[in-house]
Amino acid sequence: MLPRTALIVYGIALLLLSLVSLNRYVLVTFYRRSRARWLDHPRALSIRELPRVVVQLPIYNERYVLGRLLRSAIALDYPKRLLSIQVLDDSTDDTVELARSLVNRYRAQGFDISHIHRSDREGFKSGALANGLQHNGAEFIALFDADFVIPPNFLRAMLPFMRDTKAGFATARRFAGAVGGGRPR
Repeated sequence: MLPRTALIVYGIALLLLSLVSLNRYVLVTFYRRSRARWLDHPRALSIRELPRVVVQLPIYNERYVLGRLLRSAIALDYPKRLLSIQVLDDSTDDTVELARSLVNRYRAQGFDISHIHRSDREGFKSGALANGLQHNGAEFIALFDADFVIPPNFLRAMLPFMRDTKAGFATARRFAGAVGGGRPR
């Protein structure tokens, strides 16, 4: 009885391993057939093709990361005339004053940057984003959380993927350093 049970268990295990191997074979075959499509990056946009972009930075009591976030936003490698930055502030602490002073400093340096403060917080983050859209008519919106450091070439690397008429939005992996560490999805 024992040898027969052992053979049945062995047969079932062998069948399962064969199915897993077959699954791997199929996945590798599909990958190889479509690999060129996934590795093909669209060509970079020329200066004339660059669209107007608004960078939305929703914050709520983010005093300790606000400076770093704004420094990375103004360091974007993108023409100033096509870039608008919105600090969407729902803060209830001294972040409001810090944000206001930083925005004024960068505005004096020639950046199109605005501080939009709401005290009611209706809709929370999504409410702040919707409110920011009422103040800008840019073709594209880039949204970054307060704890994110924006790579300087992010917009130039992401926008070519948006040329596809089937694309409604794009997202990228979180990465440190230059774009290329994560391919937009």
